Amino acid sequence: MISARWAGLAAGAGVAVVVGGATLIGPPDSIVDDHPEVSEPVVRSSLVCPYVDGEEAGSAELGVLALPGVEVAEETGGEQPPITVQALALPPDPEDPEATGDPAEEAATEPLVSIADRGVPTVTPVETAAGTSYAVTGQGALAPGLAAEQSLILQEVDLRGISTATCTAPRREHWFVGASAEVGRRGRLVLSNPTDVPAVVDVELWDEAGVIDAPGTQDVGVPARSQRILLLDALAAGSVTTAVHVQSSQGRVTAALEVRETEEITPQGMTYVPAAVAPRRDLWIPGVPGSGQRSLRIVAPGDTDAIVSLQILGADGAYSPVDQDVITVTAGTVADIPLDTGTDPAGIRLQSDEPITGSVRVVQATDGGQPDVAYTSASEPLTGPTPALLSRSASGIASTLLISSAVSTTARVTVQTLAADGTVAEEQPLELPAGATVPVPLTPAGDVPNATVVVVPEAPGSVVAARQISATDDDGALLDLMPLISPTIEVNVPEVVGELPDVPEPAESP
Repeated sequence: MISARWAGLAAGAGVAVVVGGATLIGPPDSIVDDHPEVSEPVVRSSLVCPYVDGEEAGSAELGVLALPGVEVAEETGGEQPPITVQALALPPDPEDPEATGDPAEEAATEPLVSIADRGVPTVTPVETAAGTSYAVTGQGALAPGLAAEQSLILQEVDLRGISTATCTAPRREHWFVGASAEVGRRGRLVLSNPTDVPAVVDVELWDEAGVIDAPGTQDVGVPARSQRILLLDALAAGSVTTAVHVQSSQGRVTAALEVRETEEITPQGMTYVPAAVAPRRDLWIPGVPGSGQRSLRIVAPGDTDAIVSLQILGADGAYSPVDQDVITVTAGTVADIPLDTGTDPAGIRLQSDEPITGSVRVVQATDGGQPDVAYTSASEPLTGPTPALLSRSASGIASTLLISSAVSTTARVTVQTLAADGTVAEEQPLELPAGATVPVPLTPAGDVPNATVVVVPEAPGSVVAARQISATDDDGALLDLMPLISPTIEVNVPEVVGELPDVPEPAESP
């Protein structure tokens, strides 16, 4: 059924056909100028935390926050539903007689947690025998500014490391750069579908030699309310460094790439490769530590070699490293470039004549101890208030924000530390010189193991940021890097008009 507004618009369009003969014409410029798109609070947010727990030992957590102080949709009547955290189904086991074959039905369990209040950080321990994705859903007044994050720490003989990941919204396209499929390096691509309709995706792969023709990567089905897992070491066996492109041909999915590394039976770390922005000519990579073995990984997926200018966003501003100021990336390949950013935390800016995207891999080790591995990736500048929820700061573990300027003038931000009840316990204003990176140590407000902070840029698009978690225990190093992603608060919607003015009436038939 067509509403009255849409009916009026359709009638106007019909008149345009009569007047213009066989040519369809759009609305006059005056209509576009008088009725532009307007920003409205989002009324439904759906995020997926990609693969939580599934380990007998270790500590897994899931954090959720609906940002305080944001504009929400007008009341429409009825009871406000809470934010829910719901497990997605694993693909059914054909050998299990109890399996229903319907992932959506198998996922229809009680929520892990329900959250009724905006602005209150909620941290929930997760213990599952098999790791699974969790869908975080907010509606109505709890949809704008919804953010979630997952965390896992393991300090075992056969597996150790810290891994965190931002829970992301389903999209049609995802990019990852930097995982490996060498012996001892296992990559797990997790595709999750939190919607009620099936999705179909294609997966493209590149490595240092070019495009990888991997079987089983086209028309991959992801049933509704479920997840699908592809093993990167099976798709790209022997590749030293890879890039992954996930694109939906039907529906929308979230995607995450988890990496676990060993040398024979000795653990070498675990992490998520954060999703990178789609290939473009100007990139920002935040959160490069001032220590460890660092390497820059760039994919040029097009048909032309990319000439890339590299700048380090250091403590005092941007500079070009000696002998690395210009890098050539062969078309259709992934380049792996050793990187020396000094002893201070930094960011990276890449400018290219061809579309590229990339990441930085960091291996942190101690004398005589085991290493840990972490990645940070090309990210969007922050568009508004952006939280970091599970910033561990207990038992010898330290968390630090690494904020980099993305503008040619002084950038100003405020870092708010939230108390357990959501009130702002501390505000720290910062000024970042053009092209500079500033570290901000994080301390919890009160007797809690995690610091919950919100980064508020004065101007949208002026900074990029990542969080670093690091520690040293008796067995070696622990390291995690997570770029910050601004949650969706508003969406642009067109203003619908009832009819087009000043359109002549069609002539009556004689």
